[in-house]
Amino acid sequence: MDVLSHWLWGMAVTRGKVKARVAGPMGVLPDLVAFVPASIVGAISGFEKPEINDNTLTADFHPLSWAIYQWSHSVIVVTICCLLTWLYFEKKGTPKVMENLFISEYTPGKQAFLLWAPWFFHILTDIPSHTLKFFPTPVFHPISDLMFDGIRWSTPWFWFTTTTLLVGTWVFILYNERKTAAE
Repeated sequence: MDVLSHWLWGMAVTRGKVKARVAGPMGVLPDLVAFVPASIVGAISGFEKPEINDNTLTADFHPLSWAIYQWSHSVIVVTICCLLTWLYFEKKGTPKVMENLFISEYTPGKQAFLLWAPWFFHILTDIPSHTLKFFPTPVFHPISDLMFDGIRWSTPWFWFTTTTLLVGTWVFILYNERKTAAE
């Protein structure tokens, strides 16, 4: 799925609970964490960035991309990060810099979950939208290398379907917000 879609889905899943300036980036971070460092290392080392088309494979990218991607697209890893965040919020409280990121007062556990929900949703949407040949989602890494052979998100009918779902979700959200505000 493309960056803009992940950003918008991240904002949608936490709408009304977490500020958009956090939810959007958290929805994109799994890819940024994997591809930005690899792009920098690739540029420094002279690794030629591949042209992305229907024939592009994971192996065409700098090996660091896949090495990081496995960790950033694992529900095991994100669950551990969420639990550690919860534990931190429970013991130390919400850091001052993060207090205004949430729309309402929440328990430390709910704050941690809401903070990581866009990242979880990113992984969930990548499972059906990646093939085994092009960045399959290693859901249970490092415990298991189980991956699913999905449909490449750029396949026209699949792209249209997921875009329609995203637009429909936002129409629903915005309609309900306007309706509630008018009451």
